[in-house]
Amino acid sequence: MARGKIPSRILLVEGKDDQHVMWNLCKYHELPECFVIDNKEGVTNVLEAFEAEIASPEKYCIGILIDADTDLPARWASIMSILTRSGYSGVLSSPNPSGTIITQEDKPTIGIWLMPNNSLPGELEDFIAFLVPRRESNPLWSYAARCLDGLPEVAELYPQQDRSKAHVHTWLAWQHEPGKPLGQAITARYIDANAPQAKQLIEWLRSLFISPTAELSN
Repeated sequence: MARGKIPSRILLVEGKDDQHVMWNLCKYHELPECFVIDNKEGVTNVLEAFEAEIASPEKYCIGILIDADTDLPARWASIMSILTRSGYSGVLSSPNPSGTIITQEDKPTIGIWLMPNNSLPGELEDFIAFLVPRRESNPLWSYAARCLDGLPEVAELYPQQDRSKAHVHTWLAWQHEPGKPLGQAITARYIDANAPQAKQLIEWLRSLFISPTAELSN
């Protein structure tokens, strides 16, 4: 989304791929440019910035979008710990599958999205995999999986937790314009921005930053 506009509303993300995917999804779905998407270059930096932003008197809405990675409950607990230290009461034991939004009087509204879908461990590429058109019957998608299964066992190969990353980028390497980054793959329509999972993420953004009660002059 737009850079330098309405800094009272900010979405913190952990990498440039996350940032570009969000920019392109927001553009496709024509969301108003009323919040900044800020790449913090790493989940540790996102969590540190998150706590600092909560303390800022200028902030109206703060969202974070980070990978659940291999341990979603642990990731969630780290976020809830920040909110507790920051004076939020009644924090939640688990994320809302549709995306979490937490409000408290005299404090910024908080939004939390754990990739891929607030329910499963994983990362951005697991979310992108949901957007592969006709994934279950897509011959290139299934062939990419078989290629990965057939790779020799060599120590230098990717760790198993990054299989979705390897799968998505292998599949993208075989498109009409091979090897497009994830954000550009949305623009090229290789990835379906109208998939239910994409729409759910967009609706969370609308509810967080563009709700009927939001004072968009902030």
